[in-house]
Amino acid sequence: MFDFDSKILFSQPEHREALLAEKQIYERIHTTTKAVLAEVGIETKNSAVIELLEATGLAAYDPTVDRIYLLPELIDQSLDAAAKTFMGDEGSNTLGIGGIPPFLYREGDQFPMPATYDELERLIGIIGDNLDVVRFLSQPVKVHKGDPLTCNQIMDRLQRCIKITCSAYMDGQEAVKWFAGRDDWHDSICGVKSPLICMDDMMDGLIRSARAGNNLRLTTMPLAGRTAPQTPEACIIITHAEIMFMLAVAQTVKPGMLCMFGGMPCTTRPDGDLDYSHDAMNLLNVAVARLNMWVTKLPTVQSGGSTSAKIPDEQALADGIRGRRILCEFGVHNARHCFGVLDNLNFFSEKAFLADCQAQRDYLQSSRDDGGLKPLYLPADDQAFDVIARVGSSDYHVDYHTTANLGAFDAWARVVGDKGIL
Repeated sequence: MFDFDSKILFSQPEHREALLAEKQIYERIHTTTKAVLAEVGIETKNSAVIELLEATGLAAYDPTVDRIYLLPELIDQSLDAAAKTFMGDEGSNTLGIGGIPPFLYREGDQFPMPATYDELERLIGIIGDNLDVVRFLSQPVKVHKGDPLTCNQIMDRLQRCIKITCSAYMDGQEAVKWFAGRDDWHDSICGVKSPLICMDDMMDGLIRSARAGNNLRLTTMPLAGRTAPQTPEACIIITHAEIMFMLAVAQTVKPGMLCMFGGMPCTTRPDGDLDYSHDAMNLLNVAVARLNMWVTKLPTVQSGGSTSAKIPDEQALADGIRGRRILCEFGVHNARHCFGVLDNLNFFSEKAFLADCQAQRDYLQSSRDDGGLKPLYLPADDQAFDVIARVGSSDYHVDYHTTANLGAFDAWARVVGDKGIL
């Protein structure tokens, strides 16, 4: 899908050595990830998952610790089988809406509330007027007591873009099959919660969707310093391991199906909340995109370009502009949460959405892409495997190695900034 070896080879001379070193880190991350799955494993009690993977002869379950272990050969086999392209793929730097924020931002609301069906209808209409920059979308806001399939049917009026659902929340096999064979719909499923813990009911949904023939977006959301180690490399390893586990399940069910890599690791503040305005939030997701574009070759959808601001003010707009610029100038494949989301993904705002869309149009008109790759200077962590093996599926904030590095993301963003390329 992407020939990044050639891009690195013909990059600007002052960047070439750093880019080659960066690719080596991604290759090491992929190797370490396979070791994590083989030696640390995934916690689960899902008998369908256990039977499915053990039947490959490349996985084994230990009931004394409720963990399943996958040999590296199973990951290699799954990656070899997985689709590397998909219908409607527009290539690098395709931006969209993701997530399903729980609340719709309304001026003057005393309490946060979800949307109504009428409000969802209105939002879908507004999004339809901005498909020149919004190229894919998940349900933009949760509907109060809304039926997921009904919400999707409202979204389905939009043409010329990919829509994303989550069939795991739907009742009945027929609802899940509604998306089967539809190239303009992808099914986003998070079957593993960090760190390395299978959500057994969601994995049932993943298996059901794979058997129905849906396109999958495999999602997980490790929080650095809370449910993943507080270093960029180790946080990426957790993200990668959780997605590779889901990939192995899906490809065992239906070899060759589309499984987009949808892991979205997040930076956190010392209080444990997300820090979605942080430059390193965007850099971290670019790094995960590069891991796939440069090493696994899987189609990838990352997160970023959003804000921690709670209201659609100038700060929220500035955060979005800066975040989207970082994603686009360093280069991702698909990126979600780029338009209209506030307060660490808690609110969707019509006002913020329209401002973000116009800002992205202005950026595209003024940007001059020279086609050269810029290095991320991703910091290495030689303790990554050790801390993951030591803590396993526990909360990472109890481990000294992780809590001692609360400034790791600040330092990373500072290094990139000091190089003059941020």
